[in-house]
Amino acid sequence: MPAQSGSLRGPSATGRYTYRANAPARPQTAAKGERARLAHALAAHRQLLSHASSAIRTLTAARNEMIAQALEDGLTPATISSVTGENIRAVRTIGLAYDDLHPSGLPRGAHVDALKAKSEQLKAAERHRDEITQQRETLIVAALRTQACDDLELASLTGLTPDHIRRTTRRVRQAG
Repeated sequence: MPAQSGSLRGPSATGRYTYRANAPARPQTAAKGERARLAHALAAHRQLLSHASSAIRTLTAARNEMIAQALEDGLTPATISSVTGENIRAVRTIGLAYDDLHPSGLPRGAHVDALKAKSEQLKAAERHRDEITQQRETLIVAALRTQACDDLELASLTGLTPDHIRRTTRRVRQAG
């Protein structure tokens, strides 16, 4: 006599238990192509953010060395602060970090021009990183709304913590 349980639709041909659950582990509201597209875009943004952060670190190090050299050559912290946008205390701290510099003999105007150029490059790199971050957040929201990925998958794809993804999920659910 074949055993029937609530999870079986009918007896198996051999009278043994047969798993016939058809419910998917994740709701299939998003097509596989959409999930793949989002996963690829999130991975690309993760790489772009990595490159942008690396560029910012490089530009910051170069600008900080220029600040220290300008201080060594006699520029005032107030002048450097007005050119770079850093506060005077940060300028002094940066100058103290470089104790092995010697006067370069460059004129004041050369330091000011170089610091302006490097500061603008740094600001442009930070704006670029912020744009990429905003695009990533848009992709995360799209993935959550279409249920293409769960929180842990998104954390893995983006390099963010699951907690950050959950906070984003809460914002999406409150807005929707």
